[in-house]
Amino acid sequence: MNKKELMLLSIGIFLTVVAWLIADIYHAATVEQVKAKEEIPAIKKYDLSKDILQILKEKTE
Repeated sequence: MNKKELMLLSIGIFLTVVAWLIADIYHAATVEQVKAKEEIPAIKKYDLSKDILQILKEKTE
């Protein structure tokens, strides 16, 4: 391999790396960022009947 071929190979690799970097920077700048909202879980309210509590108390006795 002579100096001219080595120089062309080096320039080709250099241009490939530069193109890769530009493409990567462009991709990072244009990709939509994911902004996920964290939702607070809904709190359910349960009404307990006193009759049910009385029945459960009788069963444990």
